Amino acid sequence: MREKSMPAPGCGGRLFRLVGLGLLLVAILLLILVVNQGIALTRMRQRLPAPGESVTLNGRAYHLNCQGSGGPTVLIDAGNGSFSLEWTPSQQELSQTTRVCTFDRPGYGWSESSPDPRDGTQVVTELHELLVAAGETPPYVLVGHSLGGVHMRLYAAHYPQEVAGLILVDTAYPLTVSPELAQQMQASIGFYQVMGLLTSSGILRILGPLAGEGMLPETAAKLPADLQSTYLELLLDPAQYRTAAAEMEQLPQTFTQTEQLLVGEQPFGQLPLIVLTAGRQPAPGSSPFDPQTVPASTDWLAAGQTLASQSERGEQRVVAESGHLIHLDAPEAVQQAVLDVLAMIREP
Repeated sequence: MREKSMPAPGCGGRLFRLVGLGLLLVAILLLILVVNQGIALTRMRQRLPAPGESVTLNGRAYHLNCQGSGGPTVLIDAGNGSFSLEWTPSQQELSQTTRVCTFDRPGYGWSESSPDPRDGTQVVTELHELLVAAGETPPYVLVGHSLGGVHMRLYAAHYPQEVAGLILVDTAYPLTVSPELAQQMQASIGFYQVMGLLTSSGILRILGPLAGEGMLPETAAKLPADLQSTYLELLLDPAQYRTAAAEMEQLPQTFTQTEQLLVGEQPFGQLPLIVLTAGRQPAPGSSPFDPQTVPASTDWLAAGQTLASQSERGEQRVVAESGHLIHLDAPEAVQQAVLDVLAMIREP
């Protein structure tokens, strides 16, 4: 019978020390990445000052960027996980006609994070306080994309005397959490949590450039080249993903808050309203890094028509070849909708 070989004396101790040394090196590397991430974020904020102004409200800095003159002022709210920079091309174009304001909700872009809940009522209350603090004068033409479209409907319900018109860009309707939406929400929250970990640890700052242009998020890829680098640097702030996940977690509450105030078949009365509906939707398996689309379902198109009917002066426009990012796929459609609503308001 062969005798089993026994490890040489001290082998177990050496192995334990090697494993410990390896873990220590990993910990040191992670610490270096985290410290580097903090320094890089500070330098980025110094190097890329916010366009427009920073308004201090409740002890926090809020970013508001208003351009142009004339009235009524157009006020634009971005979707979940998005911020004002996406709307720069449309803002520049529309500001030749009237005053146009974009802003960053807390935690996005150039606005500081907030510990307050990220439900819709909180968002529109903060926005109203921001506009008052900045000295902006209503009435406003509200433009909201995706989740921003829900916020703008809720703003119109809370402050109807301040709203002159409404443009809703591929936004949710009806405001119910279906099993399909619940699944999408969980997938989005998981994605934001992973991205938050990669950014807060500093790993994404290293891996991002190595991945190349093929791994650009869909939104960044559709922005003009002169905005892409700033946009990508802002995406390296983990606050972005904490905020996006918090908004998604609060989405059922935001839906309920909006539905409770917008009652009846035509809650917007005679308010000028244009609903822009994307003619294409994300395909199954699509992701921000691998966008694929299919023709929009008849149910989605019909929902947009029903939403438009909530005003006596409502109209739906289907943007046939556009996906969800209509403001980047077909910015002229958004700009024309704004101009048309302004014309309706200005009619004698």
